[in-house]
Amino acid sequence: MLRLAWGQDRPVWLAASTHQGEEEAGLAALAQLKQQKRFANMLLVLVPRHLERFAAVARLCRKHGFRIVLRSETPGAVAADVEILVGDTMGELQLFFGAADVAFIGGSLVPTGGHNLLEASAVGKPVVFGPHMFNFQEISQMTLERGAGVQIQAPSELAPAISDFLGNANRRDSAGEAGRKMVEENRGALAANMRLIEQLLGN
Repeated sequence: MLRLAWGQDRPVWLAASTHQGEEEAGLAALAQLKQQKRFANMLLVLVPRHLERFAAVARLCRKHGFRIVLRSETPGAVAADVEILVGDTMGELQLFFGAADVAFIGGSLVPTGGHNLLEASAVGKPVVFGPHMFNFQEISQMTLERGAGVQIQAPSELAPAISDFLGNANRRDSAGEAGRKMVEENRGALAANMRLIEQLLGN
């Protein structure tokens, strides 16, 4: 199981489909969170949206002084002193959602329009996303109404939002379950919406 390889007893959060500018926000949040004793052994799984940015993001992490490994070079156990796992492989994001405790969804702190929240919700994980969700407006609104995630307005709010979920198992579990139910109850309608969005975006 992937989570066992990452460390069952350490908090793990995923920054998924990030764009330029969002990695910096994630690293700042990680540094802030690790100042708290309960998050000292935290692991950030950082997955840039575009494969051509993998190497640059890895360099950025190292430049900020973090101990990192690449997923492509670390398919098994991640050492306890590793702070960031850079997801530089293709097709594994859903697996990462399943193994993390909470997910930040990229493309939302920068005016890209957000990315799909449903992949995390489908596996019962709470989501955090920024103000720019115009490509997924209906889905993000439903997520907030169901209590399956939270929306932040600025990068400075990322660490507190992640902390709220990681530090409160009951809140994390209830938000995750709300997301799972939301996807289950609306599976047909949400799938149709996603197909339409993908067509509009040319994906």
